[in-house]
Amino acid sequence: MELKDRIAAVRKAAGLTQEQLGELVSVSRQAVSKWESGQTVPDAATIAQLCEALHVSADYVLLGWEPEEAPSAAPVYTPPDTCPCCGRPVSGTICPGCGYDLPTAPPRGPRYALMALSCGFTNKEQYAAELVKYCGVSTEAAQAVIAQGQEYGTRMLLRRDLTDSAVLYIASHLDHDHFNLRIVEDCGESEDALLVKPQAMELPPQPKHSSGIGFWGVVGAVIVALLILSFL
Repeated sequence: MELKDRIAAVRKAAGLTQEQLGELVSVSRQAVSKWESGQTVPDAATIAQLCEALHVSADYVLLGWEPEEAPSAAPVYTPPDTCPCCGRPVSGTICPGCGYDLPTAPPRGPRYALMALSCGFTNKEQYAAELVKYCGVSTEAAQAVIAQGQEYGTRMLLRRDLTDSAVLYIASHLDHDHFNLRIVEDCGESEDALLVKPQAMELPPQPKHSSGIGFWGVVGAVIVALLILSFL
């Protein structure tokens, strides 16, 4: 059905003659006749008047969409109330726990998982604190993950079902060398299947940690200071 046919259909459904419809929208009967014969097309303002007078949808008159067929407006996106990275409750736009900026649009694209292939043997407290802050696990669970990796050298799933920005954010704040991180695509497989998948994304830049100068560094600094004083 074309526009001319829909105009005629809504007029007849309202029980109006061409002349009566013309009076409602301030045009002549001849103008209505030309619309319905396809000789001319009413302008936007006149179509709006017609729809209002006959209580019909502009979507139907212009496009032929029935009310249930008309596409609905895109819903307003509401940011999540829990952080996609650490899972903590969030009331603003930045997670108070890990500092992640919440997304402003619905997540799109593949989902990812972050795993540790092994764990190093130094600074256990520091690395456990990283897991607590950025993965949202308890201190006890973080310590257990590190102990498991150190004792058995097994692969461990740290977080899954993450967007690309979330997985990169977590990975950028975990020590790459200590955890031997890998990012894989998460298609809903079992945890065992995820652990053997190949890398799907390059790791972000390595975070910098301040480890201090250590015992021998202190000794060296003292010796240098004594030598300087001996020349004064």
